[in-house]
Amino acid sequence: MLLIDEIDKADSSVPNGIRPTTTGPMVTPTARGYHLAVARAAPKLTANAERISEIVALVMSGRVRIPPFQRGLKWEAVDVIALFESVYLGYPVGSLIFYRSPAPADLLRVGPLQIAAHEDDQALWVVDGQQRLTALAASLGRPDPIPTAPIDPFVVYFDAEEQAFCSPSGKQKIPTTWVPLIALLDPSRTTEWVFHWKHGRDEMLRRTVFDAGTRIREYTIPGYTVDTSDEELLRKIFHRVNSYGKRLEWGEVHDALFGQRGRVSPSTVQELADELSRMGMGRPEESQVLQCIVAYEGLDVTRSFEEHYRRNPKFLEGTVSVGLPTLRRVFDFLRSHASIAHLRLLPWSAPLTILTRLFRRHPEPNPRSLQLLRRWLWRSMFAVGSYDEATFQRRGVSDIDDDEEASVQRLLGFLPKNPRPFELPDRFDARAADSRIVLLALASLGPRDPATGSVLELVQTIESVDPFRKIVGDDVPGARNPANRMLMSGRGFAEDELHPFVLAPNLDHEVLKSHAISPDAARALAAGDHEGFLAERKKTLESSIVDLGNRMAEWSSNDRPSIEYLLAQAESEHAPAV
Repeated sequence: MLLIDEIDKADSSVPNGIRPTTTGPMVTPTARGYHLAVARAAPKLTANAERISEIVALVMSGRVRIPPFQRGLKWEAVDVIALFESVYLGYPVGSLIFYRSPAPADLLRVGPLQIAAHEDDQALWVVDGQQRLTALAASLGRPDPIPTAPIDPFVVYFDAEEQAFCSPSGKQKIPTTWVPLIALLDPSRTTEWVFHWKHGRDEMLRRTVFDAGTRIREYTIPGYTVDTSDEELLRKIFHRVNSYGKRLEWGEVHDALFGQRGRVSPSTVQELADELSRMGMGRPEESQVLQCIVAYEGLDVTRSFEEHYRRNPKFLEGTVSVGLPTLRRVFDFLRSHASIAHLRLLPWSAPLTILTRLFRRHPEPNPRSLQLLRRWLWRSMFAVGSYDEATFQRRGVSDIDDDEEASVQRLLGFLPKNPRPFELPDRFDARAADSRIVLLALASLGPRDPATGSVLELVQTIESVDPFRKIVGDDVPGARNPANRMLMSGRGFAEDELHPFVLAPNLDHEVLKSHAISPDAARALAAGDHEGFLAERKKTLESSIVDLGNRMAEWSSNDRPSIEYLLAQAESEHAPAV
């Protein structure tokens, strides 16, 4: 219970001098020993419900105060809009909790507002609801004129035409159908505003505005007021209210809303990731899979699940099961056309969403489109870090329409035609894009097993323990560089396994070449010059990466569409008008 301190005694015997009594602490036997429950006097708790208009008035009067143990403001514009959407639709928005205690005169800050508060013996200190109270007061009670740019997340308008709440972006011109929320808090002010409004004679819009004002003003929020001076108790209440439960991840929310385990398979993100893992390219992260099915529907993958769900509660219903064939095509393209054998070699996941949308709209791209898509994918991988990932995904998904080859041209047009110089990173990190490009170069060489001389099975190697082995010890300068890594499973350093080859007369052996070890690097390793070995191998790796990029990204090639497409376009342009 919230107001009970519980103490478990581990001792299995009755402590000397402690016996059950009818007053004071009660000791009762439990499986673990004896249970001591010390009941504190419960504070007086008052429950009521206040209209939003009354709540805003309380805040603006300075009666509401923020205690020091409250966290800072966390809400963004999307959260404020979500609150007003719930109010407008009549959904519950939670309760407010205060405690009553004296407060001195002070200049309060409530979001962007400054409120001169008088000394108050009955001030209401917020235990839970700071974000909601600030959103209501700052959006509805701010002084006129309301800013037209988002200087804070509380600049909110009501679009009377769409019946939606909006926040202006940048230098956006405010549409004439948008009503500032400050005009909706007081009925007389709403009447005056509508009288001067451009659309004031439109009966439907006028009724919508008055209805919105009524819904907001009259909406009631339950609240509790605790009469206690015990700040430690208040901290406990605050902690329990704010830490109860754990925020669900995107995929968990999807599966809870749309999953139909046992009825349709796959129907959950987890099941879809399991299905895709059967293609032998590794198991994709569930967060990546969920972004792909959002892109499958042509939606903005950079927006939160909550935003999409508010717009359309059924926005992903059934998408997992129908999207499986498309994602299989994406994975097959990666392996068969782009030479990406395993997801652990893919430098970044952003292209997956865009490819999902393209293969959804165009399940069987023509050979020219597949060739250009491979160029686009590889150019994007060499451009990681040059683009904001969210912008890249948003634009890529929106660039795809019913015209297959025009869509591919738009994707290519967003990327640079010339590669940026590539240098090996100072440290190898199997999760980092530049290190994965090194691994792709190593994979492209067809690494061979020193013990048998046969080409390694890449997928099996990558999914084994320690697939990216070090060659020499960590005490060598530059040993943390990718030049000290081999695409080969096993334990310990690989130097001993390479010794028979670096000591042989033929230093141009297939095994050495398959691991980017040049004759000069082999001589250095044979002589025990580990630093020289790493320097020579770094040169070979960087050269291999340039060659791989030229071959797969085809930087200097013409990116025109297929001849058939160009001829069809020409015929369309010269066709007589009907």
